[in-house]
Amino acid sequence: MKHAKTDSSPLSLECHEAPAHQLTTCQDWDAHITGTGAEIYFLIGWQEAWWAHYGQSFAASRRPISFILRDGAQIVATLPICIETIWAGPAPIKTARLAGIDPNFAIITLPIAPGYEAAVLQRVFDHLTHDMRCAVFSLSPVSDRSPQLDAIRSMAPLRDRNDRGHTLMALPDSPDGFMAALSKSRRREVRRDIKRLTEDEPLRNISSDANTLDEMMDRFIDLHTKQWQAAGKGGHFSDWRVASAFYRVLLHRLAPDGHAAIDEQWLGDTILSSQLRYTLGDKAYWWLNARSIDPKFEKIGLGRVGLVERVSALITAGTQLVEAGAGEYEYKLSYGGELVPVHTIVFANPAKRLRAQMLLLWADAVHLLYYRIWFLKLRPRLGTRPRALWTRWIRTRL
Repeated sequence: MKHAKTDSSPLSLECHEAPAHQLTTCQDWDAHITGTGAEIYFLIGWQEAWWAHYGQSFAASRRPISFILRDGAQIVATLPICIETIWAGPAPIKTARLAGIDPNFAIITLPIAPGYEAAVLQRVFDHLTHDMRCAVFSLSPVSDRSPQLDAIRSMAPLRDRNDRGHTLMALPDSPDGFMAALSKSRRREVRRDIKRLTEDEPLRNISSDANTLDEMMDRFIDLHTKQWQAAGKGGHFSDWRVASAFYRVLLHRLAPDGHAAIDEQWLGDTILSSQLRYTLGDKAYWWLNARSIDPKFEKIGLGRVGLVERVSALITAGTQLVEAGAGEYEYKLSYGGELVPVHTIVFANPAKRLRAQMLLLWADAVHLLYYRIWFLKLRPRLGTRPRALWTRWIRTRL
């Protein structure tokens, strides 16, 4: 462990060369995450699952760093960092990024106490670039709704790009308020679909418990994969090769504290839809869902019926905001969602700016040639079997 303090800043910095879940201050860490309203990705349980699957086992060069910053005895920031060497062609470039994050997890709030953002980020940046000699520091992806965005931008990033978005759903105080905010046509759609579904038997909504997590996870993966295969795609658990193991472990780590569950909707003995749910404070996280592709439900919107039923349950539980994942999905936007820009924010070590620029150019080339041209366009047209996303592409998503 290293300690650093300068006369220009009242903050003390602890740099632990270990992942957050191996620290002796785990309870203080999680209490700070919860107290600042930061994202669920920074919790100890999430970090433990991420390092087990996307850490050293995913890329051998990845090193964990955990920063704790204090003002006197008070913790004002806890930041988990992943340091790795990424090759930009023939050039190895040392890079630091937030641990526990992938391109689909937009950050609204970093675990930094209000008023300390600029000082904390500058201290962490200085330590990473000077003491640890990193050429690049990424804080991506940051939501346009982040209250910390101005403080982040004040550090003059090398890149601040917002060419994609994520869906946020601000929830009202009651289920009736949610329905009232929808257009007449949307309300009519949902009521029509529910009436068709429940002509012979009622809908049944269930949530996982300690005894059903694994069997419900098995059903979810099967349902999700079949849905995407029917559309000629692999689905999340095919695209991300360790995703099934990661999300299963994540459920077991977070469910005991009420932060994770699987919600299913059934009609008699037939499962209609399933949803992975994560919650922390008044925020819920919905990225992955699945629905039946049985032809008998072809004219019924199982996705929207499930969404409306689950939103009602979240509102009743006190949820105020749903982070519904990256990308633009019409049914999410039609039922209360809003597409919000997501920023790619990357900083460069002033002494290694050229190397940082080289890495960004390399990352852009890999993204264009591999992902946009091959993965999204050519592979589907050629009809080749969907394969897992290229690890080198994932690592260059800064």
